[in-house]
Amino acid sequence: MNNRFLLKSIFLLTFILSSHLAGALDLSFGVKGGLQAQKMNGDGLKNVYSTGPLAGAFINLNKHRIGLQLESIWSQNEITTDSSFYGLYKQYYNRINDSLKVGNFRFQTISLPILLNIKLTQKFWLQLGPQYSANVSIIDKSDLIESGIKILKNNNYNLIGGFWFQTGGESHSLKLNMGARIIVGLNNINTINTYEVWTNQIFQVHLGISY
Repeated sequence: MNNRFLLKSIFLLTFILSSHLAGALDLSFGVKGGLQAQKMNGDGLKNVYSTGPLAGAFINLNKHRIGLQLESIWSQNEITTDSSFYGLYKQYYNRINDSLKVGNFRFQTISLPILLNIKLTQKFWLQLGPQYSANVSIIDKSDLIESGIKILKNNNYNLIGGFWFQTGGESHSLKLNMGARIIVGLNNINTINTYEVWTNQIFQVHLGISY
């Protein structure tokens, strides 16, 4: 279902843009860096925000009022277990005497947003679209779970809404940009027990340059 959702979203964005992007276009590419605050919601987890870095590259193709932006983003964050985690997943623990131990997992993610840009004012853009994310590294910092057991799914699907502020006009020159986004997870990312639903919610801020 999530794969179909992503394909339909890409098709819809392509259809909208094909009917609007004609004539003079503003093509630019750049890099950005920032911070994200991510909260994992679900039984066995501390439902609090943790902060981590992000960095990435992007390319956008804009007309006067509408455009398309593609990105590749690396990010890092952590999740922490609560007191109920042992009761739910004790069969996966390394040692029985770790029942009172708080688990801490650090994970790195590569995300690929596909965004529709809608111009609100001369310098502000609204951004909407789907995002595919892949967890490329998960480290059990507390050595809590048996080796070889993954706690998070590799493939995640999200929806993005946010704002983009950019200096400069449509001419080819160095431009500064900044932005803020909210990202909402669409699928259960728990692999230990799929009956226990874990979802994520992310806030991002960034600074970047483009040409």
